Amino acid sequence: MRVLVTIKAERYELPHHAYAILAEVDWSRRRIVRALKIPTASFRQPHAFMAPLSGGGCCVGARVFMALWNFVVEVDYSSFQIVNAVSSPWMADLHGMTTDGSSRLWVASTAVETVLTLDLHTLETIGRWGPDQAILAWRGDHDTPESPWRRLWQGWSRYRQRGVWPRHRWRPGDYRWMHKSRSPYYRHHLNEVTWHAGQLYVATKGWNDGESSAVLRLDPSSGDAGFFVRPGGFRGVHDGLFQEGRLLVTESGSNGVAWRAADGSLHRQHLDPAPSFVRGLCALPDDEGFLVGFTRLRGRLDPALVVGFDPTWQRELGRVDVSGFYPPEMGAAVHAIFPAPV
Repeated sequence: MRVLVTIKAERYELPHHAYAILAEVDWSRRRIVRALKIPTASFRQPHAFMAPLSGGGCCVGARVFMALWNFVVEVDYSSFQIVNAVSSPWMADLHGMTTDGSSRLWVASTAVETVLTLDLHTLETIGRWGPDQAILAWRGDHDTPESPWRRLWQGWSRYRQRGVWPRHRWRPGDYRWMHKSRSPYYRHHLNEVTWHAGQLYVATKGWNDGESSAVLRLDPSSGDAGFFVRPGGFRGVHDGLFQEGRLLVTESGSNGVAWRAADGSLHRQHLDPAPSFVRGLCALPDDEGFLVGFTRLRGRLDPALVVGFDPTWQRELGRVDVSGFYPPEMGAAVHAIFPAPV
């Protein structure tokens, strides 16, 4: 099996090596077989920001799509060359990507807490969900029946029942330059989208904090959304993978993986090497197991790895070092792992 891995510099704020990497790994041989370097601008100003960050990716036939800071590239798998690149005003700190395989792509625009819909054929941005949706204002455990947040939620719910979404908080503009720390919309670090059985599953790394992750189930046709995993059920989520009724995610907050079983119960499994930032998840064929990405923590010099595990998560199957694209002082970070076109 071959997989594609999106990689970026772990110390991306250093003013050199301003590029992201799309690497192809032959897992059966445990080696990188080819890589594409994608240069991007890198600057940091009080009023503007851009970084050479890689995000998620997905494939439709021989078309490979990869998210970067504020644009999406299309790569022809055969030649492994960029054949198209698109951007829109709402693309800011792009993270996860997914597709229905026939007509649409979705990408998480994290700095503005938004899921963008792209036409698969033209790559035009044709829809936006967030950041002004009522469910994103829910305050979790702080939302008591007596609290003003509860009253606000109930008021917004009444608007929603009449079919009107509150949009007064969203101001049209160009947000491509915006870092999340300066975004008026940033609350939950909305960072992942997964298409499954006609629904989108939207994950957040936190919920009004850094680790109390939630997963929303979103109907892309109506815009209706509800909690699939309530805030705090997961810890620092990235990725999303459905298998045999389970939704599996990686957890930066527990150095491992977690899943919601078909019966709604939640489970987690610590993984080594630790300590690491765990992000990147892909299933191996024939129930062989899973591939998981491991990135060093700040201040450490550990390599970036793609590590295989058996289906029980108890046995390591092998590992591939993918850190050689950047100098040691910068390090490498794995963002996404997904199957290469067959």
